[in-house]
Amino acid sequence: MIVSNWKMNGSKLSVEKWIKEVSKSILPKENVPCVFCPPVCYLDLSRKIIDENSSPISLGSQIIESSTQTALTGGINSQMLQDYSTDYVLIGHSEQREHYKEDNASLRLKLNSAIDSQISVIFCLGESEEIKNNNKTKEFLADQLEPLLEQDFGLLTLAYEPVWAIGTGLNATSKYIDEIHGFLKDYCQTRFALKQNVSVVYGGSVKLENCEEILSSNNVDGLLIGGASLDPETFSKIYNFS
Repeated sequence: MIVSNWKMNGSKLSVEKWIKEVSKSILPKENVPCVFCPPVCYLDLSRKIIDENSSPISLGSQIIESSTQTALTGGINSQMLQDYSTDYVLIGHSEQREHYKEDNASLRLKLNSAIDSQISVIFCLGESEEIKNNNKTKEFLADQLEPLLEQDFGLLTLAYEPVWAIGTGLNATSKYIDEIHGFLKDYCQTRFALKQNVSVVYGGSVKLENCEEILSSNNVDGLLIGGASLDPETFSKIYNFS
């Protein structure tokens, strides 16, 4: 899975250009979904362009709320995402955790809402620099995984994004990425008594220059890309490396 997370960027024109150019440039692989997560105000437009161009791109949302019943100003619920035939949703991104004070309880409700509606979840987790320097990364990540208890892992992908590497230009070493991804896979197998393997993608200052090295790890199943994915040519080249 190669995911483009546009965060709070874009315009109607740039969304249309991106979808059309990427649709023509990528070499689609059945086992490597290409996922586009624009700002939610462009979900309708994105779905229309994807359908009109018979594009291989899957549509993802950056947000979801935990209930279809709450009268929440500015909220986006699972029914609305279904109206746009949204395939994926990001849950637990560090920026959302920080700015909206998301905790395990609220994330569990969001997971329930998405999975009950058969929307695949890209569940983000990662540690701060302080936690990493204090050698508490694995303990911290284990706690972040708790909302996944009793969830349908057939609709779940983990996205490991070390907070200290998001938008900072800092890069985790390939050895470190491999170690943490391996830990996440092994922990999930044991903690949640899973029979299937867990898919874990990596995010954190992913660029064209480092994507091939990151993807070379057997424990890395894809990429969640922020700023570098805004350029359709760059994103297409990264996808084609996968």
